[in-house]
Amino acid sequence: MSNIVIPSVLLLWLINFSLVICTSRPIIGVLAQEFSVDDVLYKETKANSYIAASYVKAIESSGARVVPILINQDDFYYKWIMNSINGVVIPGGKAALKPGYPYYDASTIIYKLAKMMNDKGIYFPVYSVCLGFEAMLTIYNNHKLLQIRCDITHENYPLQFARKYSSSLLFSNIPQDVYLHLKYLPSTHNNHEWCTTLRNYTRTNLPKEWSITTMSTSSRGLKFIASIEHKKYPFIGTQFHPEKVSFEWGWGEELNVPHHAAALRANRHFYDVFVKLCKLNNNKFKTEHEEKAALIYNYKPVYPNIKPLFFAQIYVF
Repeated sequence: MSNIVIPSVLLLWLINFSLVICTSRPIIGVLAQEFSVDDVLYKETKANSYIAASYVKAIESSGARVVPILINQDDFYYKWIMNSINGVVIPGGKAALKPGYPYYDASTIIYKLAKMMNDKGIYFPVYSVCLGFEAMLTIYNNHKLLQIRCDITHENYPLQFARKYSSSLLFSNIPQDVYLHLKYLPSTHNNHEWCTTLRNYTRTNLPKEWSITTMSTSSRGLKFIASIEHKKYPFIGTQFHPEKVSFEWGWGEELNVPHHAAALRANRHFYDVFVKLCKLNNNKFKTEHEEKAALIYNYKPVYPNIKPLFFAQIYVF
């Protein structure tokens, strides 16, 4: 099964009707990231790294379990974890996008191993969100930043769909109401310092390997890439945060996250699609004991009762 090459659109159609599934018990890794020394969460928790619980909840809500992927580990650890799970989410945050920094180095290793697995016929997806989206493009741009400063703070936008969006992994089987919500309503939540413009993107070799699926326009009129995916590998990325819409609240309305029903349904789409993709390989832990020891259930989420409250809960490591 793992060595059969099926076109992406047909693959999603088949899995949507449960005709192609390698596992019904997917486990997805979420990469941790380092705290900066001046981060208030670092000062409160005294931990070295964290994962926002909203990513865990979003994955679990779509029918998968979660394993944290730790930073500052050796190659053996990353090979072991990647061969034991069915996909990876590289989350947003504010870690440095440079070689030599833990989150970026781990992201680089994950993409290298995921590419190798796919080349061997093991369908292994990676979903990168916000900072992860920026890290993904930087890695594939020979570790050179291509983004420009845009300083978008808690803004919500509709999506401008690319002409061939319907042949993409993310949108090939999108329900009509979700498509309309995303196209016409400010349903995607954006909070990022950097944006990838079409001009900067086309100055690189990235268009040879990647396809833009949607664009967004900021309140100041800057048009930037909102979602993208690899032409060969099941690597997808969104500059916006689907997980925040259901699970991040802040104090009052300070985060400006859209919680209306249309936004909730529309943003569920992204993790639902990703979890379906993760069911297309049969990676698993060697033993039940090994699996149980790796799961996020072994950690207790922390409620960082501080202002500004960017995360309702975090896991710390």
